[in-house]
Amino acid sequence: RQCIVLALSTLCAAAVFDFEADGGAEAGDDTWDTVISNGAKLNSSLSKLREGDVFVVPTKTFHLMGGIHARNLHGVTISIDGTLSFASTALNSGRYMKAWPRGSDGGVLDCLTFSNLSRVNFTSASRGELDGGGAKWWGLPGIGYLRRQEDRPRLLTVLESDDILVERLHFRQSPYWTFLASGVTHLEVRYSRVDNRRTHADRHDLLDLTAFNTDGFDLAHCDTVWIHHCEVWNQDDCFDVKDGTNNVIIEHVNASGFGLTIGSIASDVRSSR
Repeated sequence: RQCIVLALSTLCAAAVFDFEADGGAEAGDDTWDTVISNGAKLNSSLSKLREGDVFVVPTKTFHLMGGIHARNLHGVTISIDGTLSFASTALNSGRYMKAWPRGSDGGVLDCLTFSNLSRVNFTSASRGELDGGGAKWWGLPGIGYLRRQEDRPRLLTVLESDDILVERLHFRQSPYWTFLASGVTHLEVRYSRVDNRRTHADRHDLLDLTAFNTDGFDLAHCDTVWIHHCEVWNQDDCFDVKDGTNNVIIEHVNASGFGLTIGSIASDVRSSR
């Protein structure tokens, strides 16, 4: 009886949290104050989630500052039905990158970082979009890399977590690696798309290749991973199984970039197919 009461209590406490209606985010505005405010509100909103909650980004575009970090989420769903755009106005591009949050080592923080998760679903009612606004980070063709090299944010990073599902998301214009899972067990990625390109042309010419180091899906120190029915168009590794990763299946995917790489950083990788 106590178990039933506890289960009912947890069910009643679970809630749907809307980023706009409940979190106070402002849609359709890329001016400076709104971008800074929306970033702070996303951090605050994610920190309030409890087991069973559903966090919803509604079908609108929200411009925001990156460096978002959510920790210790368990049994929640994050539904990105609209767009999270990591950008301000074109005139604010330089200011935006200078104001980007940095870690204690001086390097930029990633757009979105999630750590110590369990039983978390990243999903969408259709195909939600994470737009990294990568062009400003890539800079002028042939010059941008010399200026920034690899000091650019990843779009989505998941660290030290278990039982994670990523589905129906469109990752667009990542400044650097698109998706990194590190120290994650039981990860499934499905029905998602990575699109990192300078132009709309379906080719990899010298101009497109200056959208450099825009890896698709990267796995490091992960175990039991299934990636399927995904598409990647980028200018580096499409699927990259790095050191310390075991038991990986990648199937039913389309890749246009530098292909699938196993052990590109080191060679301790087991059971990948």
